[in-house]
Amino acid sequence: MVFVFSVLFGAFIGIFFLWFSSKNAVKDYPELRIHVPEGAENSPEWQAWAQENGYKLNDKGVWAKGTGMLTSATEIRFEGNDMLVQECINFLLGINRFAINAPILAGKPVRMMKIKALNKLMAQWHLPEIVFDSPKSKIRIKK
Repeated sequence: MVFVFSVLFGAFIGIFFLWFSSKNAVKDYPELRIHVPEGAENSPEWQAWAQENGYKLNDKGVWAKGTGMLTSATEIRFEGNDMLVQECINFLLGINRFAINAPILAGKPVRMMKIKALNKLMAQWHLPEIVFDSPKSKIRIKK
């Protein structure tokens, strides 16, 4: 009985940590906004990259990968010549959306793999690499 309680308590602490850190990231790092070439969403580079990496256009005009149900999903939107990239974590009570390169531990290894894939697209568009937030970063997080 003590073992079961310990496991449940540990799971609760882990989920609380994920919720708390992602909630702070929502406030401090709401989105990654990247200035992209004109017509980027309709470009052959984007279409091939999105298909290769499993992103699908939904009825809200958002390119999404994953469900975010107790895991992270990624959403990419285009607004004019800007591409907005957000990581989404669904905690059943609501979805926390924050910049994919926010400097938090929650889902960092998975987000690093997604950023590595995004950097291949950035190279095709001759744009600077995306890095986790640092003073030397050329891509800025909207704060």
